[in-house]
Amino acid sequence: MTSSTQLALDFARVVPASLDQAETAMRILEDWADGDSTDIDEGIARLLAATMHSGPHSALHQFAATGELIADQALAELGDVQVPLEREAWVDALGRYIITGGGHRS
Repeated sequence: MTSSTQLALDFARVVPASLDQAETAMRILEDWADGDSTDIDEGIARLLAATMHSGPHSALHQFAATGELIADQALAELGDVQVPLEREAWVDALGRYIITGGGHRS
């Protein structure tokens, strides 16, 4: 189910992101954060991962780009993420998504 602050995203058309799409993604995340940020779907989780990954060989990048989530690796990377204070809730939300079954355990 999609809440009023979330959009169903067609990742076949959205990823990989161009600069214009990156701006759109940030607006989607900011709108999501203004609503119920505990309600997270795969689209929002992938956008969050795209803002936090450490590079193209990371599990978070893989999830953002392909939707394939290796939970243990992604959680380990998430523990090292540094974000501005106003975006700490984004890290928490992505962590909850992963822990509650967003990905398989390796």
